[in-house]
Amino acid sequence: MGLFDRFKKRFKKTDEKEITVEENSPEAEEAVEQGKRLKEALEGSRPIPVEASSPSPEIENEWDDSDEITEDPFAKPVGRKERKKARRAASVEKAEQPTESKKPITKNPMQSTTGHGLVAKGPTEIEVDLGESATKTGGRVVMASDKLDRILEDLEEELLSSDMAQSAVEEVILTLKATLIGTRISTTKKLEVVVEKALRSTLLRLLEAGYWDFDKTVNTFLADASPVTIMLVGVNGTGKTTTTAKIAHRLSQQGHSVVLAAADTFRAGAIDQLATHADRLGVRCIRSQRGGDAAAVARDAVESAKARGEDIVIIDTAGRMQNKTNLMEELRKVHRVTQPHLVIFVADALAGNDAVTQAVEFQRMLSFDGAALCKLDTDAKGGAALSIAHATGRPIVLAGIGQGYDDLIDFDPAWLIDTILE
Repeated sequence: MGLFDRFKKRFKKTDEKEITVEENSPEAEEAVEQGKRLKEALEGSRPIPVEASSPSPEIENEWDDSDEITEDPFAKPVGRKERKKARRAASVEKAEQPTESKKPITKNPMQSTTGHGLVAKGPTEIEVDLGESATKTGGRVVMASDKLDRILEDLEEELLSSDMAQSAVEEVILTLKATLIGTRISTTKKLEVVVEKALRSTLLRLLEAGYWDFDKTVNTFLADASPVTIMLVGVNGTGKTTTTAKIAHRLSQQGHSVVLAAADTFRAGAIDQLATHADRLGVRCIRSQRGGDAAAVARDAVESAKARGEDIVIIDTAGRMQNKTNLMEELRKVHRVTQPHLVIFVADALAGNDAVTQAVEFQRMLSFDGAALCKLDTDAKGGAALSIAHATGRPIVLAGIGQGYDDLIDFDPAWLIDTILE
């Protein structure tokens, strides 16, 4: 993708003496200690996503609470510098808080929005390396310097221009700085190699979330009872209907009987589009007239599947902007009457930072279990993919990599990082 090529080349062209000091010198010892302090501060100040926290005691179900909408999600500080200063100030303030004042995440990441257990994906591919495996003897030690700060500032600008969320960019810069300072390099371990390894670890850390296996989770649900209900949500035009068809194909290929619920009764042609997919896939589609009650369609699909002993119901909902009160309430109604086992947020990788904003607001108001990221094969920047899991605390579970029914794969963080760094 080329995003980090410029960053790595800057390090390759940098004179090591500009950002390193001799091993065993007082400056090297101070750099090692500073690196440790930065790592400790980073661990202590790592923000806990609001969406991943437990709901307040008076709210039993995040989907079924009142229809009060939070402040305008598009309101932003006046400028980038002010926004950057505010976030850095908040990070410093949180880092200085006593450890005991930081509340742990109490919501089980391996539990769906309706209380069903999710099957963890393992062994996890995310292994965070904060420099502990670096060369222990000989060579030089990376130190804090103006040169290092300038390179990281340039990287920050590039990441922002790649549509990464501001919070994700801050995370990358802080983690990368903590990783590099105090790291030893030698004649056998060049600076650019250490930097690339640190960058990979940093990006993998950014994607940390409660990853769960889609197929195994569905099969576990089926072992308890059927039908298993999967609800797809998202804003307009992200590819929910196509993703619905791809999931239906995926599960049908595994031998499951699938029913589609055309609960998008708002968009012109949505019902016919889903019905066409159903015909091609050889599955049933429950539908009504345009303008019908979406919750009634979803409920009828579940009841019909239950009566016929079918395995899976996939509910295709209408796209809506996350700040529209009445439309979001309609989604809550669909959720109330069907109590889906899984809620999947469908995002468009090409939407960049807008996709991240949408995911954060959907998660704040409705809560979902995982994301399906469409058009990942055409995302030239990678900003959305790198930001959604970090911003919401929920993993990207599925990835759309083409137009065919088979072009839906399990999302692999390591694969994404390899793609970006190649």
